[in-house]
Amino acid sequence: MSIKASTVTLSTAGVRAVVYQLQSIMLRAPAKLFRPSRFDYFAVIRARAEQYDNLKDKPYKIRTHSTLAMLIKVINKEGWKLIPDQILPPFIANSISGMVLYSTYLGITGSESPTYWNSWKGGFVAGAIQSFIAAPVDAIFTRSSVSEVINGLHQNLWVYGLKKLKEIGVSGVFAGYLFSFVKESLGFAFYFSTFETIKTKMYNMTYGIIVSMRKFKRNWLSWFLKPIRYSPDEEKKIIMEHKRLTKILKSAFVLLAGASAAVSLLAIQYPISKAQNIHLARLETLDIYNASRNYQRRKPFIKVYYNSYKETYQQILKMKRKSRQTWGQFAYKGFLRNTITTIPAISVGLLVFEMLRARIIDEDELLQS
Repeated sequence: MSIKASTVTLSTAGVRAVVYQLQSIMLRAPAKLFRPSRFDYFAVIRARAEQYDNLKDKPYKIRTHSTLAMLIKVINKEGWKLIPDQILPPFIANSISGMVLYSTYLGITGSESPTYWNSWKGGFVAGAIQSFIAAPVDAIFTRSSVSEVINGLHQNLWVYGLKKLKEIGVSGVFAGYLFSFVKESLGFAFYFSTFETIKTKMYNMTYGIIVSMRKFKRNWLSWFLKPIRYSPDEEKKIIMEHKRLTKILKSAFVLLAGASAAVSLLAIQYPISKAQNIHLARLETLDIYNASRNYQRRKPFIKVYYNSYKETYQQILKMKRKSRQTWGQFAYKGFLRNTITTIPAISVGLLVFEMLRARIIDEDELLQS
């Protein structure tokens, strides 16, 4: 992996993480306080703030209920050590996950704009590797609870994470991994292929249409008007304006590609995540049961977890029948709200990713010329 490719991956992973949290701070709605999140940096902060001020029973106010306000409140109570103990671990986990994703994708496709199949293949492999790397973090977060936060078991996430991993073991870390593998690999396959297709092919098609229309307009006017002669300064201004408009068009298509890629990613991951949450909830109950009965000595974990997939499927069928909804309605309930809150961070992350990659390509061309 080249140093330039590593620069791209580190920058976009960090920006994507920061942008999502800034969006959460500024636009957070007065909704459910403890919403589940895979790499939620402020889950512990919200729980501690609720413990101190009982915010659920109070009317929503930005100065008390926003994430920033809760962060300041908890820091005043517990000190600055809260940041390295509670916020830094999930932040690092999220950054490493993003770095692995983009590094793997760039390693397969290269810096140049790939074809649809190459980007699909690169996204599939990158998502699969990311799901494997993130499995321990997923296992910790899915098995953590608000009660543990309030009871003081989250005083240090580093220690808590190691303790949790020892409790569940290797089999517990990869329990339900099939859901993660399918969700991440297929999701990012369409994520990157959608992004590259819109950013490259649709942009080139649109740019070609604009150039053809300008050429037609210029030729049509030449039939009726005398050719206009421009001074060198005027020609320079025209060229600079053309370059500026081209950059604006490129940026617009990058944002459009990012939003479209985010929708395709979420459309695949959302229903799988719902099934995965049901499965992991069952596994958490199974972990508690096995620990209390020492059940692992009588029956292999692998067989138990294999049977849990079938039991999860039966549970989903029961829930679907009880809801009296179609499969589409049942699988995508709440999808629109989740998409609206997620797209901005992913789009900006991809914009930074594309800008840095374009800059690297331009620098390479200057060095070669």
